[in-house]
Parts: sequence; structure tokens; C-alpha cells
Amino acid sequence: MRERKESLMIKNVWLAFSRLFSGITLPYSLEDLRGKILLHFSDTPSTFYGGMRHLIRLLQPLCVVHTGDFADDIKLELRPGELSRYRMKLSELAGVLAPVEKRHIVLVTGNHDHEGSVREIFQGSTVFAGNGRIDLYGLDLNLSHAPKDLQKPLGRFNLFGHEPVMHRNCKEGMPLLLNGLYSMHVVNIKTGEVFYLPYPGYVDDARLNRRKIGL
Repeated sequence: MRERKESLMIKNVWLAFSRLFSGITLPYSLEDLRGKILLHFSDTPSTFYGGMRHLIRLLQPLCVVHTGDFADDIKLELRPGELSRYRMKLSELAGVLAPVEKRHIVLVTGNHDHEGSVREIFQGSTVFAGNGRIDLYGLDLNLSHAPKDLQKPLGRFNLFGHEPVMHRNCKEGMPLLLNGLYSMHVVNIKTGEVFYLPYPGYVDDARLNRRKIGL
């Protein structure tokens, strides 16, 4: 009984830590999966880099996938003159992802990204222009920035962002469509189970303000 209480107390501290420093509520079960997961982001404003940093420190993912618009507060497609500022944000993001082995970081460029800068700053990582397919730890990952560009046939795990499109993943064994614009995804590498982590409210607020000029 004492050991059970101590274990529960540790988990409560872990959850409180995650809420305090990242604004993200984590389920208890993720504490036992530290170092055994894939973590998926998409369309991240630089205001969320701190949250990403703490989440990576907490979960210790084996690999990270980001499906584009790495500094979503800089609309490079609309304002190409901000390339220098964008590159500074990319370098900051590289520091955020530094705890993960470079070869286990997979990036898909979005419409507001500069491919050459991404390849330069993330040397040693896998970079796809717009979409791509890769096997990581036995997981078949079909990746794209926009859902319409997912490769066919669909894979078991189809990760994307860009558009506010909801997909229902109801039937066991069917392809999973995981929109990183709505939530971060934690994938149990061993079982394939997916956990959905909503972004903190300030991320959604920032995106809503920016949708007036397009995602």
C-alpha cells in the first residue's frame, strides 16, 4: 500500500510539472512510456517552443516528426522578406529538438517554410519537401504537410497538418489520419497506440488570429 501511494505521488508530481512548465496535461499512462514513443507536431508558432522543449524533456521521445510550418508565426510564403528572422527561429527550434538524435528527427516542409534553410540547419536529419514516406522503428509513416498530398495508398500512420480538417479514426486496423494542427500525437512505438494531446490554449489563440492571412 505504501509503495502504491508513493508511486501515485510521483505521478502526481510529474503531471503537475508538465502543466506548470508546458501548459500541457499528460495522462498518467505516458509516464511509463518515457523513452519509448514517437512525438508528432505540426504548425508550431515559436511561442510554443518552450512547451515543446519541456514536453521533450518529460517524454524523452525516441523520434520526433514535424509536418511543417516550423515557425508558424512567420508567414514566409506571404512575406519572403522575413527569411532572416525565420532562420533565427529555425535555429531556436533545432535547440529545442537537440535532445533527440538527429537521425531520428523527421521534418516535412510546409508552405511557410524555406527548404534550403531547413536542410542547412537540420543537417543529419531527414527532410522531405512537402511529403514523404519513412519507416521508423517498424512504424510505416506516411507524411505530408497538407492532407491532400498524402501518398497513396495510405499507410497505417498518416501524419499531416496545415488544414483544419477533422478525421475520425474509429475502426481498428484502418489507416490512422493524424492531424497535427489539432493536437500533438504520442505514438507507443511497441504497440502503435496513439495518445492525443491538445495544444495549450495560447497556441490555438495565436493560430486563430493568424488564420485571417492563411495557414
